[in-house]
Amino acid sequence: MDILLERKSVRKYTDEDVKKEDLDYILLAAMSAPTARNTRCYSFIVVKDKETHQKIAAVHRAAQMILQAPLAILVVGDQNIAYKKYLPQDCAAATQNILLAAAAKGYGSVWCGVYSDEERSEAIEKLFNLPENIKAFSLVVVGKSADNNLPKNGWQPEKIKYEAWK
Repeated sequence: MDILLERKSVRKYTDEDVKKEDLDYILLAAMSAPTARNTRCYSFIVVKDKETHQKIAAVHRAAQMILQAPLAILVVGDQNIAYKKYLPQDCAAATQNILLAAAAKGYGSVWCGVYSDEERSEAIEKLFNLPENIKAFSLVVVGKSADNNLPKNGWQPEKIKYEAWK
């Protein structure tokens, strides 16, 4: 439970690499995310190449931190195997698992949205030469944190309702 409260979005990274065994752990966590009807419609593209990082930064203005980070993971979903229209929820669960697993292994990460921004989605899908049925959902930048920001306290009791919206 502590990792849920300690995780934070990181936008500054050191140049230290992500260890292969840690990356495998992070990807295992991603693949352990629940999906509607257990379709496992998600897949992952690990991006380490610095030229590709530059291309991503050129089409995704909110992902500029990728230029400092050792890697990013593009979460994609297969519309042909996703149950009904649950691809976004399935990919969101995998994305959240990536964020939590990265934190558990001592890395910082940040979720850079792709899904629902049509222009951004098309640019990323073209950049990675994705088939038409494979849809880009999120880009998670991962690396050792170079910032000292504390996690935000998310407790907001005014957001809690019981039984109905009153």
